[in-house]
Amino acid sequence: MKMTEKDNPNFVERFTVRMPDGMRDAIADRAKRNGRSMNSEIVQILQDALETERLMAESDVVDFDSTQAALDSKSTPEEKTAFLAELEKRDPFTAAILREGEEHNRRLAAILGRRMGYSNE
Repeated sequence: MKMTEKDNPNFVERFTVRMPDGMRDAIADRAKRNGRSMNSEIVQILQDALETERLMAESDVVDFDSTQAALDSKSTPEEKTAFLAELEKRDPFTAAILREGEEHNRRLAAILGRRMGYSNE
């Protein structure tokens, strides 16, 4: 029986993709920033998307709003850090989202504090 190209263990699937205007340039810029070829960057983007989807499917914390409310009920940074560390053990995806939200809130508070004259940072 004749071996086909796809039977070869070194076979790499080729796939043509039509991109909307500007997407090719955006991918090229991102690839350059990350030190990768455009092909490698596209593969990385796809892998990241699939990994995010997998993590979301595995998440056992169904009610994001109640988890956010539980985090918001913590009054000190130490309590919030401990809460996120415990959540990380059960649901790393939700913990990462909430941690990023906390970091965003800190940056926003610092910016507003400087603009309002409350902070000398």
